[in-house]
Amino acid sequence: MERKYTILAILLIVLALGLVILPKEKRQKEIDPKLLLSAVIENSRYLSVDEVTHRIIENDPTLMLIDLRPGDQFKQFALSGAINIQTDSLLSASTLELLNQPGKDKIWYANSDLISEKAWLIATRHSVNRIYIMKGGMNEWFNTIIKPGDVSNTASSADLDRLSFRNAARRYFIGAGQTPEMPIAKKTPEKVNFIRKAPEATSGGGC
Repeated sequence: MERKYTILAILLIVLALGLVILPKEKRQKEIDPKLLLSAVIENSRYLSVDEVTHRIIENDPTLMLIDLRPGDQFKQFALSGAINIQTDSLLSASTLELLNQPGKDKIWYANSDLISEKAWLIATRHSVNRIYIMKGGMNEWFNTIIKPGDVSNTASSADLDRLSFRNAARRYFIGAGQTPEMPIAKKTPEKVNFIRKAPEATSGGGC
C-alpha cells in the first residue's frame, strides 16, 4: 500500500516539475510552478475517511464534497451532499465559479486516489485554494466505515474510540443491522444548483 502511494507521489512530482518549463505566456494566470511543486511534496492535502465522515455527520457548513466518479456510479450511491464533477470540466467557467466560493473546503474523492490527485493538481495549478483529497477514496471509505471492524485483545482506548465512531457512522449511513455490499449513503439530488456570488460593491481603490 505504501509503495503505491510512493509511486503516485513520484508521478505527481514529475508532473509538477514539467510545469516549470512551460512558456511563461501559457501560465500567466496559474500558480508559480515552484509553489505547486512544494504543495505536491507536502501531504497536507490528504484527509482521512474518518475526518471526512465526521464532518458529514456534523453537517459542517464549510464542507464541499466533490465526487469525481462517472455519473452512473454517482447516481447509484454518493456521500451526503456531494456534487458530481467530471475532471474534463474542471476548468469550465461554472465549475471554477463553484470552486472559488469563499469559506469552503473542497474535498475530492473518486474510487481511489489517482483521479483525485489529477483533479487536485489541475485545480491547484489554477490557484483554487482549500482543496483536499479524501485519502483512499470510496474504496477506503467503504472498507473503513461500512465494513464491520475487528477488535484485538490489545486494542488501545484510541482504537476502541475509533471503532465506536465508525460503528455509529455505519448506523448513520445504512441503518442498524444492515451490511449491504455497497450502500446508498444519503443519496444526493441529480441536479446541482450552482451558487453564484453576489456582485461586489465598487470602491475607491484597493485590491
